[in-house]
Amino acid sequence: MAKKFDEIKNNPEFQALQGIEGVNPAELIKQAGGDPPEDPPEDPPAGDPPAGDPPAGSGDPPAGDPPAGDPPAGDPPAGDPPKGDPPKADPTPEQRGVVLKEIFGERFKTVEDVKNANIPGLIDEVETLRQTKTELETKLELKPKTNFANDEVALFNEFVKETGTRDYGVFNKINSAEVATMDSMEALVTKYVLDHPEQSGKEPQIRKYFEKKYNVDPEQVDEADLEINKLGMDADGASAKKALQDIKDKLKVPEPSQEPDAPKELTPEEKTNLQTRWGSVGQQVSTAYGKLNIPIKGGKDPLLDYEVSESEQKEITDFVKNYAVENQMELNETNVKMMSTMVYNQLMINKLPEIVHSVFEKARSMTEEQVHAVYENPSPARNTDTPPVPPEPEKTDFEKQTDEIFDAEMGKYDQ
Repeated sequence: MAKKFDEIKNNPEFQALQGIEGVNPAELIKQAGGDPPEDPPEDPPAGDPPAGDPPAGSGDPPAGDPPAGDPPAGDPPAGDPPKGDPPKADPTPEQRGVVLKEIFGERFKTVEDVKNANIPGLIDEVETLRQTKTELETKLELKPKTNFANDEVALFNEFVKETGTRDYGVFNKINSAEVATMDSMEALVTKYVLDHPEQSGKEPQIRKYFEKKYNVDPEQVDEADLEINKLGMDADGASAKKALQDIKDKLKVPEPSQEPDAPKELTPEEKTNLQTRWGSVGQQVSTAYGKLNIPIKGGKDPLLDYEVSESEQKEITDFVKNYAVENQMELNETNVKMMSTMVYNQLMINKLPEIVHSVFEKARSMTEEQVHAVYENPSPARNTDTPPVPPEPEKTDFEKQTDEIFDAEMGKYDQ
């Protein structure tokens, strides 16, 4: 059945074709099998251009109308939109996705992803991290460059300068211990050595002195009086701990205010002279530490002398010479003592397993008389090669009844 014009005119495809130059809507209707419009559509209102071309057969445009083609010069007809670029349409979601991918790669898929990422906050955080990185790099560049093997040796040097005590054991006790929880007697003994450096190494005698001073020897005082006598010792111990804590707080690895100047290069004569003089010092240090005196708590004399091998002594000599020359250390009393202390500390640390083994073997070989000869107050518990016999486990009632039956049965044979 043929379609009427009214049925076709509102079709979107038909309306799109009307705006194409040279297309006759009536001819299109005929070609589609429809009837031409009975009544031509009404003319559009004045001022609006007609949609599409005029109907076929209408002939030339009416007089007074401008010919088809370019519009006449002058102002555009009333109602026409102003000339210029048409307004740009909003991008589609697909177009937005392409733009985001070009900017951010695969990180963000949608605009909502970008909003939720809080990009301004991330930029601020990156700037803060950049500033922190710059500050840390500056601090690393100003890292102390000292003539010490490590920070512990540098701290020990500060300790010697602060207290005048060259006892590494006292330094280690203060530096590594929690002073606030230190035993009162330990604090008093340590503080006494600090105040009297010449008494270094006599800690057992100093301890006896304080035991008599406060009358806190557990072997001489009963328990009730011991608690009373400890009150005075604890009060003085608190003062000693405060003084020790003040010293510990002052122990800081020295930091130069600016980058130290690079040492000047030694002339061949200066280098040879320094090697000769420090080589002699290294020989003296290695000889002095050829035997390490290993003390024991409460001992009158060293428990044993640990011997350092000849090859290790040669390494000590070479180390002292090479280290001093490399760092262009002036040969003076301070540097000699510092090198001697450094070598002793490294020896005690590196040889600790062997030293402990030697002490163990020495203790096993000692008689009771020898123990009392080197140790003032040995523990009453002594080692034996025979382990104690463990007590027999208590028998259950069933086991007791079984034993009684067995004993009764065996008793028959004894009769």
